[in-house]
Order: sequence, then C-alpha cells, then structure tokens
Amino acid sequence: MSGKLKRILIVDDEETLTFSLYQSFIISKENYEVVTASSGNEAWEKFSSNPFDIVVTDITMPGITGIELLKRIKQEHPQTHVIMMTAYGSDEKKEEALNNGAYRYIEKPFEIKLMKEIIASALN
Repeated sequence: MSGKLKRILIVDDEETLTFSLYQSFIISKENYEVVTASSGNEAWEKFSSNPFDIVVTDITMPGITGIELLKRIKQEHPQTHVIMMTAYGSDEKKEEALNNGAYRYIEKPFEIKLMKEIIASALN
C-alpha cells in the first residue's frame, strides 16, 4: 500500500482500546492518519467533516450506536469500510452488522495484530 495517506477512525467508549489501537498504528509508521472518538456522536461529527477510508467502531455505545453509525456512514459514503467490534457478541448482532454493510465483525478481546491485518486487507 503506497501513495495517498489512508485515514482510519477508531470509535469506542473504552479509552484503553482506542489508545492501544492508535498507538499500534503510530508505532508502525505506516501511511495512516489515525483519529479516535469516544462516542458515536463524536465519530459522526468527525466523519461528516472529513470522511475516512476505514472506520473501526464498537457496537454498544451511548448516544449513536455502532449500528446507527454504520448505517449513516454507508448512506453517505458507501465505499468506506466499517469494521464492527463488540464485547457482547451474538449471532443477531453479527447478522445485523453484516446486513447493514459492515466489512467485518470481530468480538473482543482480540489481538491488535489481527485488527491491523483486517484493516490492511480492507485497504488493499
């Protein structure tokens, strides 16, 4: 992957997770701009003003949920890949996420290396 800077938005109300993912991209020095948000509302504000190539979002958050964020993103920018993550996984949530256009659905806890591989795959 070379050329244009790829923009990634990481959304979760669990600050340790967003910080860990953010740090893993900064340390890797790859061609990414990584932005974090701690709520669906904050994520939508950031996305609306300047869309991202990839959004990694938790499903369960106060305010705008991850599913609602997914729907809004897909309506405005269908080419944006959205990766859904949750600590409270179920077949119903997985089906809802994928039926609404999620690129992938991943349950917490997960290895950061796996998330980075999923993101790299989505960007290629």
